[in-house]
Amino acid sequence: MSAAGLNRRLTAVLIADIAGYTKLVERDTNGTVAAWTTAKTEVINPNIAAHTGRIVKHTGDGFLAEFPTVQDAVECAIAMQAGLSDSPLDFRMGVNLGDVVDDGTDIHGEGVNIAARIEALAEPGGISVSGGVYEQVRNRIEAKFEDLGEHKVKHVTVPVRVYTLGGSGKHAVVAGSNETTRAERPSIVILPLENMTGEVEQDYLCDGLRIDIQNALVKVSGVFLIAAGNANAYRGKSAKEATGGLGVRYALEGNVRRAGNRLRISVTLTDAAFSDIIWAEQFDRELEDAFTLLDDITARVLTALNVKLVAGEPAKIWHKTLPDLPSLEALYRGIHEFFNMDQISLGNARRFFETVSRLHPEAAIGPTWVALTHWYDFQRGWSESGEKSKQLAKEWAERGAAPADADGQAQTVLSHIHLLERNFDVALAAGAAAVSNRPNCTHANGFYANVLHYCGEHEKALHHIDLAMRYSPVHPPFFKQIFASICRAIGDFGQASRVAQAVTKANLQDIASRLILTSIEVKRGQRKAARDIAQEILAIDPSFSLSTFADGQPFRDVEFLNQFISELREAGLPE
Repeated sequence: MSAAGLNRRLTAVLIADIAGYTKLVERDTNGTVAAWTTAKTEVINPNIAAHTGRIVKHTGDGFLAEFPTVQDAVECAIAMQAGLSDSPLDFRMGVNLGDVVDDGTDIHGEGVNIAARIEALAEPGGISVSGGVYEQVRNRIEAKFEDLGEHKVKHVTVPVRVYTLGGSGKHAVVAGSNETTRAERPSIVILPLENMTGEVEQDYLCDGLRIDIQNALVKVSGVFLIAAGNANAYRGKSAKEATGGLGVRYALEGNVRRAGNRLRISVTLTDAAFSDIIWAEQFDRELEDAFTLLDDITARVLTALNVKLVAGEPAKIWHKTLPDLPSLEALYRGIHEFFNMDQISLGNARRFFETVSRLHPEAAIGPTWVALTHWYDFQRGWSESGEKSKQLAKEWAERGAAPADADGQAQTVLSHIHLLERNFDVALAAGAAAVSNRPNCTHANGFYANVLHYCGEHEKALHHIDLAMRYSPVHPPFFKQIFASICRAIGDFGQASRVAQAVTKANLQDIASRLILTSIEVKRGQRKAARDIAQEILAIDPSFSLSTFADGQPFRDVEFLNQFISELREAGLPE
């Protein structure tokens, strides 16, 4: 803040208003106000929060928000327009990256002025962006842009180039449209299956069946698949709510009934762009035939979406494993426990997965899931010996990666263990194999990005962390830390700083992002700001030392690491 109490900074600005609001109010005041309230509470506010944004203010017929990155802002605009597809209100939205002045209660200045002008050029239900935003997101967001040319903006001397996103009209910006956003790949979310057995203890069956469908589609490069964790947030909600909230076009939902070993699964595939059910079917099978059934469902979904498989994909998708009931039930019970993601549940899951491995030692699926339980024990400090958990994760992952039916998850574990052991080429190969096997997997892409970054391949790392965050719109803070660290490495200090600051605001105990901010302030010559952040780090962890931190940073380029440590030392962090 200056002496006048003003803070000038660069930020991504999103402005929106309701087209024809005055006439709508004149025609139906109560209905319009009710629709505006619903839009704010059910679509606008939740999406801005989910995309790490901040609502600066609501106006009578619109709102102003800011975001740490332009990608967050544009993806939020897409998700909001998709969620508003059935609203009687048509919103215009404009996104700009520019300087703003923050007086503590509002932001204003050239960045906001240009955003307002861009928003006014959007069609009702559409999105427009500035040329600067377009340059940053055109290779990161699967959408088609139309160049609207240069436009004069009041009080701005240089004309601003404007692009419209996904044609015009709110139905055109629904993700997955053949003519507009998400480009050629249809986008889909697989919702948790509803348990219709009347027995809570059968929840494991629904979870297992759904994750198996997810794991089949995650290997198909021809679809854009929302991560399972994000889909879990829409358990019990409608396809319309899920597609609107996540900014995708299609939703697969269904329910499961069981009588003894007999299964009845009903599934529905909905196209949110037109509110149409494009495929629905009921399957009656024996539980032992579950994998064949899931292959059948996956094939029908891909056919309905008109997905063209690339060479080699069918062999990776359709499988015939675990033909007996005991192993199948053990797998599904293990998956159900695993996704509770706490120490006790992880131990329970491991015992189920070990049973699968014992019954079918030739299959990759058992050892792979056992490896994942040991890996999370190591990562989250849930075991008495972290080193032992890491070694067990490596041993089981090697078993899981060896068979022909390996699904890529074991390779993701191995890539990070090899990175920690400084076996850089092996780590890169394992990470590449995981992504090749699971092109739609948010974790495979995110963790591969981390390995690439530590191995010095920063531009490639940026591509994969972008994919990871797009597949998981509500992604873990770790992904943003990776993104900020990569941006710092390639010299995009503004982007790195904005994202790291967003992480620290969300987690007041976060140290990794503060280390990135400390380094950037030193690079910028802002020694006092760097020392202030360093003091925050020491307040969070009084035992922090540069030597311990450096030992845990497996950078291939030692000089790169030494420079990083030197910057942190200059800020006053202790040896």
